[in-house]
Amino acid sequence: MATASDGSTRASQTLIVPRRLFAEEFFAYLAARDEPETAAEAEAAGRRHVVPDPQGGWAVLREEESLEAGDIPEVTFLREEAAMIAAAVLPALARRLRYRLGDDPCERGFPVILDGAIVGHSRVFNEALASAMTVADALVSSPHDFGWLLLALGGVALERVEKITAARLGRT
Repeated sequence: MATASDGSTRASQTLIVPRRLFAEEFFAYLAARDEPETAAEAEAAGRRHVVPDPQGGWAVLREEESLEAGDIPEVTFLREEAAMIAAAVLPALARRLRYRLGDDPCERGFPVILDGAIVGHSRVFNEALASAMTVADALVSSPHDFGWLLLALGGVALERVEKITAARLGRT
């Protein structure tokens, strides 16, 4: 209901949401400025969804995007499980590295550092380990993204995961 200046009410008209919420001048102003340090992380952030690609295969788009609206997929794959894996890990790729390796080894190896604190050691200097741990950390902290990974496993692998997990918990 809408309220008139005299205090009376009337049924609201159906409002049409504009396609663009911000003026072109505002975007031009922002384009002329340097992006903030967090721009890459903001660009990669957010949920993804997987849809059939009309050209064949599967497309991965941000949650608010659609092929029908003319949005271009971030990635496309011939196999659905590859698209699901991409949908799971894309949000984590621009995330700041929570894990990193220290430069100076000690007798236990190179320090593995999490948010500034040493949490372990690696016998060899392996930057891929720190990157992979950051992606895995992002997946275990996002049930939505981890769900894509579980779907990509398929039924047979999920059954095995259930049995392995039960065995690790001491159940048979």
